[in-house]
Amino acid sequence: MKHCHVTQTRTIMAPPDQVWAIINQITGMEDWYPGLIKSSHVDQDGDDIRRTCLMTNGGQLDERILLRDAKTRTFTYAIDRHPLPAMNVVGTFRVDDLKDRTGVSWSAQFTAKDEDADTMTQTVNQMYAAGLESLATFATK
Repeated sequence: MKHCHVTQTRTIMAPPDQVWAIINQITGMEDWYPGLIKSSHVDQDGDDIRRTCLMTNGGQLDERILLRDAKTRTFTYAIDRHPLPAMNVVGTFRVDDLKDRTGVSWSAQFTAKDEDADTMTQTVNQMYAAGLESLATFATK
């Protein structure tokens, strides 16, 4: 087994509070990343927040929202079920104020079998890069 880490970053020409509001709302990922997510549903019981995303390819993501920190503009989630050959997936968005624009990083840590690690890392890098491009387009409409 191999521990993998992926990070993609993007500068977005929109105010950080606006970008953070898009990410922090939990629902609506299909609005800003329609290339990957077809629909989403959120269930909340107190502090226990779970999001289910139906992917455009028919796959399903079952996620637990672990952290939503408005002060640091950090959003962390764990993916408990997904169609990819990875385990213990934890993803994080971070939104940074760059004065007249916003810096966004989307990172993930996960474990994969040695023979799947390079492919998984490449796949997640591509998904996150495309997602940040889609987020930038949505945030600047």
